[in-house]
Amino acid sequence: MIFSTGSKTFLVGEYSVLFGGSAIVLITPPNFLLTVKKSVISRTERVNECSPASVFYKDHDFENLHIDFQDPHGGKGGFGASSAQFALFYQLYLKQTNQKFNPHVMLQDYRKSCGKIHVSGADCFAQFFNHHIFFDSKTTRAEKINWNFSNLDFAIFKTNTKVATHLHLQKLNRISDISDLENATIKVKESLLAENEELFAKNVQVFFYILQKKGLVIDRTSTMVEKLLKIDEVRAAKGCGALSADTIIVIFYRLYRNAVMEECKKLGLGADLRED
Repeated sequence: MIFSTGSKTFLVGEYSVLFGGSAIVLITPPNFLLTVKKSVISRTERVNECSPASVFYKDHDFENLHIDFQDPHGGKGGFGASSAQFALFYQLYLKQTNQKFNPHVMLQDYRKSCGKIHVSGADCFAQFFNHHIFFDSKTTRAEKINWNFSNLDFAIFKTNTKVATHLHLQKLNRISDISDLENATIKVKESLLAENEELFAKNVQVFFYILQKKGLVIDRTSTMVEKLLKIDEVRAAKGCGALSADTIIVIFYRLYRNAVMEECKKLGLGADLRED
């Protein structure tokens, strides 16, 4: 058996979704794979013993299985390897036990497996469904959404900076007021569903600027975003991940994709995640 799911990127909603808000998570290639074979001795390969998936594995019945996890990013982080592991292990668990999927139970199991680290589960749900989603943490509702823009495209670039998400979340203080972040997230969703390209790009940018004001963006990302926004064909740009450090998403006119990629290359960004 082979289970597969894509790489995740928070379009908007990171941080606020941790404290009762919502988020939009994008799922893109390349895919993580979980290969499962029958075996006399149960064992896992390339699964960190301290990961949520490993904790879940030890707490449940996965007897007589050889489980191998493949990370297309080579363990460099930034695209949800840990949450992908759990999502794929959970799919295997449901298949092995013939249990029906229950979002509240999965979130409870995920948070239990994460221990003291506070997580929203939005990335795990997106990778479980292997689809872009809008996730409401108050109701544990994951709504599948599509990229509805014929004229807009996006690229996701890996930076040379990595903030260890689990350590960052352990030190993160509660954000007392998420209303501005939540309002921006809802506006992004509404403009996406309405297929309003200009409002969508504007609202994505607004969300990023709010993160900046809250001190949740590293200087290197802020500088890069400023440079990207000077490219005529770019409609929005923002950092993603802990402190907006891991990746940068760039939204631009589809017609000028090649030109935008060339400009991004001049700025020191590598290949688009989906084409790497």
